[in-house]
Amino acid sequence: MKRLLLFLFILVPAFCCANTLYLRENLMRTEKGDYLVALRNKNYTVILIQDKDEHSLRIQEVTIPQQKFPKEQKTWRAWLSAGAPNHTAWVAYTVDLETGNLRDYYSFMHKSWMNLSETDNIFSQLINLPFHPLPHHKRRFVGQSDGTRRLWHPRMVVEGNVVPGVTFEAWEGRWPSDQSQLSGSVVQIYLPQKGKRYPDYFPYWMQVKGTVGKAQLRIVDSGSIK
Repeated sequence: MKRLLLFLFILVPAFCCANTLYLRENLMRTEKGDYLVALRNKNYTVILIQDKDEHSLRIQEVTIPQQKFPKEQKTWRAWLSAGAPNHTAWVAYTVDLETGNLRDYYSFMHKSWMNLSETDNIFSQLINLPFHPLPHHKRRFVGQSDGTRRLWHPRMVVEGNVVPGVTFEAWEGRWPSDQSQLSGSVVQIYLPQKGKRYPDYFPYWMQVKGTVGKAQLRIVDSGSIK
Protein backbone atom coordinates (compact mmCIF):
# COMPACT_ATOMS: atom_id res chain seq x y z
CA MET A 1 0.00 0.00 0.00
CA LYS A 2 1.56 3.26 -1.14
CA ARG A 3 -0.73 5.71 0.62
CA LEU A 4 0.84 7.49 3.55
CA LEU A 5 -1.31 7.59 6.64
CA LEU A 6 -2.81 11.05 6.56
CA PHE A 7 -2.94 11.31 10.29
CA LEU A 8 0.83 11.01 10.42
CA PHE A 9 1.03 14.46 8.84
CA ILE A 10 -1.33 16.18 11.24
CA LEU A 11 -0.16 14.89 14.68
CA VAL A 12 0.39 17.60 17.26
CA PRO A 13 3.71 18.68 18.78
CA ALA A 14 4.31 19.42 22.46
CA PHE A 15 7.08 20.97 24.47
CA CYS A 16 9.98 18.68 25.27
CA CYS A 17 12.59 21.29 26.00
CA ALA A 18 13.03 25.01 25.37
CA ASN A 19 12.22 25.97 21.77
CA THR A 20 11.86 22.34 20.66
CA LEU A 21 8.60 20.62 19.80
CA TYR A 22 7.97 16.94 19.17
CA LEU A 23 4.99 15.30 17.53
CA ARG A 24 4.50 12.64 20.18
CA GLU A 25 3.43 14.27 23.44
CA ASN A 26 0.10 16.01 22.96
CA LEU A 27 -1.70 12.92 21.75
CA MET A 28 -2.80 12.46 25.35
CA ARG A 29 -4.90 15.61 24.94
CA THR A 30 -7.13 14.12 22.29
CA GLU A 31 -10.69 13.26 23.24
CA LYS A 32 -12.92 10.50 21.99
CA GLY A 33 -15.13 11.80 19.20
CA ASP A 34 -12.81 14.58 18.04
CA TYR A 35 -12.53 14.87 14.28
CA LEU A 36 -10.71 16.91 11.69
CA VAL A 37 -11.23 17.09 7.95
CA ALA A 38 -8.05 17.42 5.93
CA LEU A 39 -7.81 18.43 2.27
CA ARG A 40 -4.87 17.24 0.20
CA ASN A 41 -4.58 16.62 -3.53
CA LYS A 42 -8.33 17.27 -3.99
CA ASN A 43 -9.24 14.55 -1.49
CA TYR A 44 -10.97 14.99 1.84
CA THR A 45 -9.96 12.74 4.72
CA VAL A 46 -11.88 12.67 7.98
CA ILE A 47 -9.63 11.81 10.92
CA LEU A 48 -11.77 10.56 13.78
CA ILE A 49 -10.63 9.72 17.31
CA GLN A 50 -12.63 6.53 17.70
CA ASP A 51 -11.47 5.57 21.17
CA LYS A 52 -8.84 6.36 23.74
CA ASP A 53 -7.51 4.92 26.97
CA GLU A 54 -4.49 5.53 29.16
CA HIS A 55 -2.12 3.67 26.88
CA SER A 56 -3.47 3.86 23.34
CA LEU A 57 -5.46 5.79 20.79
CA ARG A 58 -7.76 4.29 18.15
CA ILE A 59 -8.09 6.34 14.97
CA GLN A 60 -10.25 6.01 11.87
CA GLU A 61 -9.53 7.69 8.54
CA VAL A 62 -12.19 7.98 5.83
CA THR A 63 -11.26 9.45 2.45
CA ILE A 64 -13.42 10.78 -0.37
CA PRO A 65 -12.56 12.75 -3.54
CA GLN A 66 -13.55 16.39 -3.17
CA GLN A 67 -15.91 16.32 -6.17
CA LYS A 68 -17.71 13.17 -4.97
CA PHE A 69 -18.90 14.45 -1.60
CA PRO A 70 -22.73 14.14 -1.62
CA LYS A 71 -24.35 17.57 -1.69
CA GLU A 72 -27.31 16.29 0.32
CA GLN A 73 -25.02 15.64 3.28
CA LYS A 74 -24.91 18.93 5.14
CA THR A 75 -22.35 17.96 7.77
CA TRP A 76 -19.46 15.55 8.15
CA ARG A 77 -21.27 14.00 11.08
CA ALA A 78 -24.26 13.26 8.85
CA TRP A 79 -22.00 11.83 6.15
CA LEU A 80 -20.33 9.43 8.56
CA SER A 81 -23.67 8.43 10.07
CA ALA A 82 -24.94 7.59 6.57
CA GLY A 83 -22.04 5.17 6.07
CA ALA A 84 -19.75 7.65 4.29
CA PRO A 85 -21.20 7.22 0.77
CA ASN A 86 -18.70 7.44 -2.12
CA HIS A 87 -15.69 6.95 0.15
CA THR A 88 -12.59 5.54 -1.49
CA ALA A 89 -10.68 4.47 1.63
CA TRP A 90 -11.63 3.64 5.21
CA VAL A 91 -9.03 2.40 7.66
CA ALA A 92 -8.48 2.16 11.40
CA TYR A 93 -5.31 1.77 13.43
CA THR A 94 -4.07 1.95 17.02
CA VAL A 95 -1.36 4.29 18.26
CA ASP A 96 0.65 3.18 21.29
CA LEU A 97 0.90 6.35 23.37
CA GLU A 98 3.97 5.16 25.23
CA THR A 99 6.13 4.19 22.25
CA GLY A 100 4.44 5.95 19.35
CA ASN A 101 4.31 2.68 17.46
CA LEU A 102 1.46 1.85 15.12
CA ARG A 103 -0.43 -1.45 15.35
CA ASP A 104 -3.68 -3.16 14.36
CA TYR A 105 -4.03 -1.56 10.94
CA TYR A 106 -7.39 -2.58 9.45
CA SER A 107 -8.97 -1.81 6.08
CA PHE A 108 -12.77 -1.77 6.10
CA MET A 109 -12.90 -1.80 2.32
CA HIS A 110 -10.73 -4.92 2.07
CA LYS A 111 -12.25 -6.36 5.26
CA SER A 112 -8.84 -7.47 6.40
CA TRP A 113 -5.92 -6.63 8.66
CA MET A 114 -2.95 -5.15 6.85
CA ASN A 115 0.72 -5.68 7.63
CA LEU A 116 2.44 -2.46 8.59
CA SER A 117 5.20 -3.38 6.15
CA GLU A 118 2.66 -2.89 3.37
CA THR A 119 2.29 0.79 4.22
CA ASP A 120 4.73 3.65 4.13
CA ASN A 121 4.98 3.52 7.91
CA ILE A 122 6.95 6.64 8.80
CA PHE A 123 5.04 7.33 12.00
CA SER A 124 7.73 6.54 14.57
CA GLN A 125 10.26 8.84 12.93
CA LEU A 126 7.76 11.62 12.37
CA ILE A 127 6.62 11.84 15.98
CA ASN A 128 10.23 12.03 17.13
CA LEU A 129 11.18 14.70 14.62
CA PRO A 130 12.28 17.88 16.46
CA PHE A 131 10.52 21.07 15.42
CA HIS A 132 11.80 24.57 16.13
CA PRO A 133 10.11 27.97 15.83
CA LEU A 134 9.96 29.15 12.24
CA PRO A 135 12.00 32.36 11.94
CA HIS A 136 9.89 35.47 11.55
CA HIS A 137 11.32 36.33 8.15
CA LYS A 138 10.43 32.86 6.80
CA ARG A 139 6.76 33.08 7.74
CA ARG A 140 4.10 34.00 5.23
CA PHE A 141 2.77 37.55 5.21
CA VAL A 142 -0.33 39.16 3.74
CA GLY A 143 -0.99 42.77 2.85
CA GLN A 144 1.09 45.45 1.15
CA SER A 145 4.75 46.30 1.66
CA ASP A 146 3.86 49.85 2.79
CA GLY A 147 3.69 48.86 6.46
CA THR A 148 0.31 47.12 6.41
CA ARG A 149 1.76 43.64 6.03
CA ARG A 150 0.81 41.15 8.75
CA LEU A 151 1.49 37.53 9.53
CA TRP A 152 -0.60 34.99 7.67
CA HIS A 153 -2.63 32.52 9.75
CA PRO A 154 -4.59 29.49 8.54
CA ARG A 155 -8.36 29.64 8.73
CA MET A 156 -10.01 27.95 11.71
CA VAL A 157 -13.29 26.19 10.87
CA VAL A 158 -15.43 24.38 13.47
CA GLU A 159 -18.61 22.53 12.51
CA GLY A 160 -18.63 24.41 9.20
CA ASN A 161 -18.29 27.85 10.79
CA VAL A 162 -15.23 30.09 10.63
CA VAL A 163 -13.84 31.05 14.04
CA PRO A 164 -12.31 34.53 13.65
CA GLY A 165 -9.21 35.81 15.38
CA VAL A 166 -7.41 32.49 15.98
CA THR A 167 -3.63 32.94 15.82
CA PHE A 168 -1.16 30.20 14.95
CA GLU A 169 2.43 29.46 15.85
CA ALA A 170 4.68 28.21 13.05
CA TRP A 171 7.26 25.45 13.48
CA GLU A 172 9.79 23.84 11.17
CA GLY A 173 11.71 20.55 11.11
CA ARG A 174 13.84 18.65 8.65
CA TRP A 175 13.32 15.01 7.79
CA PRO A 176 16.49 12.91 8.10
CA SER A 177 18.22 11.51 5.03
CA ASP A 178 16.72 8.03 5.20
CA GLN A 179 15.87 7.25 1.54
CA SER A 180 12.14 7.60 2.29
CA GLN A 181 9.71 9.79 0.34
CA LEU A 182 10.32 12.59 2.84
CA SER A 183 14.10 12.23 2.97
CA GLY A 184 15.73 15.62 3.49
CA SER A 185 12.44 17.51 3.24
CA VAL A 186 11.64 20.62 5.26
CA VAL A 187 8.37 20.25 7.17
CA GLN A 188 6.45 23.33 8.36
CA ILE A 189 3.39 23.14 10.61
CA TYR A 190 1.00 25.76 12.03
CA LEU A 191 -0.43 25.05 15.47
CA PRO A 192 -3.44 27.03 16.75
CA GLN A 193 -3.58 28.87 20.04
CA LYS A 194 -5.26 27.00 22.85
CA GLY A 195 -9.03 27.07 22.79
CA LYS A 196 -12.04 25.09 23.96
CA ARG A 197 -14.07 25.22 20.74
CA TYR A 198 -11.68 23.27 18.56
CA PRO A 199 -8.98 20.56 18.76
CA ASP A 200 -6.09 22.91 19.57
CA TYR A 201 -3.53 20.14 19.64
CA PHE A 202 -3.48 19.59 15.85
CA PRO A 203 -1.64 21.62 13.22
CA TYR A 204 -4.23 23.08 10.85
CA TRP A 205 -1.70 23.60 8.09
CA MET A 206 1.30 21.58 6.97
CA GLN A 207 3.72 22.11 4.12
CA VAL A 208 6.49 19.77 2.99
CA LYS A 209 9.27 21.26 0.89
CA GLY A 210 11.41 18.68 -0.88
CA THR A 211 13.53 18.26 -3.95
CA VAL A 212 10.47 17.34 -6.04
CA GLY A 213 8.37 20.34 -5.05
CA LYS A 214 5.93 21.21 -2.33
CA ALA A 215 3.08 19.26 -0.77
CA GLN A 216 0.41 20.98 1.30
CA LEU A 217 -2.26 19.78 3.66
CA ARG A 218 -4.86 21.91 5.40
CA ILE A 219 -7.67 21.30 7.83
CA VAL A 220 -10.95 22.57 6.38
CA ASP A 221 -13.26 21.58 9.25
CA SER A 222 -13.09 20.20 12.77
CA GLY A 223 -15.33 19.39 15.70
CA SER A 224 -16.57 16.56 17.85
CA ILE A 225 -18.90 13.62 17.36
CA LYS A 226 -20.26 12.63 20.75
